[in-house]
Amino acid sequence: MNLKKLNTATSLNRNILFGVILALGVLLIYWQVLYNLLQQLAADEDFSYGLLLPLVSAYLVYLKWNELRRRPWKPSWVGLIFMALALMLLVSGKLVFEYYSMRLSFVIFTMGLIWLLGGWGIIRLLAFPLLLLVLMLPLPGIITSNLTLPLQLISSRLAGGILRALGYPLVLEGNVIDLGFRQLQVVAACSGLRYILSLLALGIIYCYFYQRTIWKAAILLIALIPAAILANALRVAAMGVYPSLEKGFWHGFTGWLIFVFCFSILSLLNSGLNRLQPRVASVSESPQVTERAVTPPTSLKPYFIAAVGMLLLSASLAYTVAQPPRVPLLQSFDHFPLQLGPWQGRRTYMNQEMFEKTDADSYFDAEYSSAGQETVSLYIAHYEKQATIEGLAHNPANCMTGSGWETLKSGTAELAPGYPVNYLLLNRSGIGRPILVYFWNIQQGHWLAEGGNPTLYKLISVYYGLRLHRSDWTMVRLITATNNNKQSAERRLSDFAKQLLPVLPQFIKQ
Repeated sequence: MNLKKLNTATSLNRNILFGVILALGVLLIYWQVLYNLLQQLAADEDFSYGLLLPLVSAYLVYLKWNELRRRPWKPSWVGLIFMALALMLLVSGKLVFEYYSMRLSFVIFTMGLIWLLGGWGIIRLLAFPLLLLVLMLPLPGIITSNLTLPLQLISSRLAGGILRALGYPLVLEGNVIDLGFRQLQVVAACSGLRYILSLLALGIIYCYFYQRTIWKAAILLIALIPAAILANALRVAAMGVYPSLEKGFWHGFTGWLIFVFCFSILSLLNSGLNRLQPRVASVSESPQVTERAVTPPTSLKPYFIAAVGMLLLSASLAYTVAQPPRVPLLQSFDHFPLQLGPWQGRRTYMNQEMFEKTDADSYFDAEYSSAGQETVSLYIAHYEKQATIEGLAHNPANCMTGSGWETLKSGTAELAPGYPVNYLLLNRSGIGRPILVYFWNIQQGHWLAEGGNPTLYKLISVYYGLRLHRSDWTMVRLITATNNNKQSAERRLSDFAKQLLPVLPQFIKQ
C-alpha cells in the first residue's frame, strides 16, 4: 500500500511539474488571445457571464481533486492529435482574425495537453470543467449576426402584439415600434440573445448539479429559450409603456428580473419532471474511487519532448504564417472616377460613427445617374486585413432587413461569364417600389459571390491566406429602383457594372 501511494504521489508530482512548464509555454503563445477574450467579456454585456464560468470550472476541479490525485495518469499520444488540431485552428483563426477559432484552439490545446500527460481517464474526469471553458467563449460574429436580427424581429413583433393587446395603437416596421408620440427601436442589445446564451450556460450548470437525466435536462434547456424570448418581449413592451425603463437603474433591474423569471420556470419545471419520474441517484453522481493494482510509472520524457516540439511549432507558425501584412488600396478612393461611361456620379459621405461601425479601412459611396435612367448607388468598402471581430460577417441582407426592408427574392446572377453576383429584391412598406441590390466580394484579389455565405468566405479566406499570405477583402454593392420592372433594373445594373469592372483593378490589388 505504501509503495503504491509513493508511486502515485511521485507520478502526480512529476506530471504537475511537466504540466506547469508546458502551461507556461501555452500561455506565452495564447496570451494575446486570452487578453482579448477577457477584454471582450468585461466590456460586452452579451457575454459577461463568461467571466464566471472559469471560476465554476476551477471549483469543479477542486471538488474532483482527491479523485484526480488517486487516479493513475496514463500518457497517450492521442493528445498530440488534438494539439495539432488546435494549432490548425489557431493559424486559420489568425489568418482571418476569427476570434472564436483562436479561443477554441486554446481550450482544445489545453485538453490535448492534459490527454497527452494523463490519458483518457483524466480527460473523462475533467470533461465538464473543460466544457464550461468552451461555453465561456463568445460566439463568432457570423453566428451572432445571424441570430441577433431574427431575435430582434421576434421581440419587436411580440412586444408590438403585447402593446396592441393593452390598447396602444402602433406601426411596426422591422425592429422599430412607432407609437405615434415616440419610437421604440429594438436594437441588437435588446434582441434577447444575451439572456438566451447566459441562461443556457447557467442552465447547463444547474442540470449538472440537480438533473442528470438526459431527456429531462434537454427539456429544461429547450424550455429556457422561449421563456427568455417571452420575458425579453415583456420587458420591451414595458419600455413602451414606461420610458424610464429604457436606461438607468430600472433598465438593469428589469434585466435581472428576466433571470429570476426564467430560473423560477426552470426550477418549477424540474420539480414537475421529477414528480413525473422520480429522480434516482446514479453511480456517476457519487463516484467511488476503487483501489488499483500497482503499475510501474510510465516515462513522460517522450511525451514531454513531443509537447515542447508542438509548442515551438505553434509559436513559429502563429507569429509568421498567421500574420499576413496589410494590403492597402493601390490608390485612394479620392481618385475614383465620377464619370463612368454615360453615368455621372456624385460622391456622398457617411458620418464618422457609422463608418466606424463598418470596420472598413476605407470606403467609396456615390450616386450615379444617366439620362432616362434610374440612379444607381455604388458602395465599396475595403478591408486591408482581417482585423475585427465581425470581419466577413457584414452582409447587406442583414443590414437592410434590420432597417425595415423585406426580402422578396434572393439568389445569384451573372454580370458576365466568370463574374457572379449575389442579388436581393427588397421592398419596404410605405415606399411602394422595390429595389434591386447586387453585391459581391473581391477577396484577396479573387472575385467571390456564393450566396453571401460568410462561412464560405471565411474558409476561402483561410485557403488564400495560406497560399498568398494576405487576408484583404473588398465588398462592392450596387442598388437601383425597379419601378416594378425587375428585368429593366437588371439590365441597368449590368450596363453600369460593365463600366465599373475595368476601374476596380486600378484601386484593388488583384
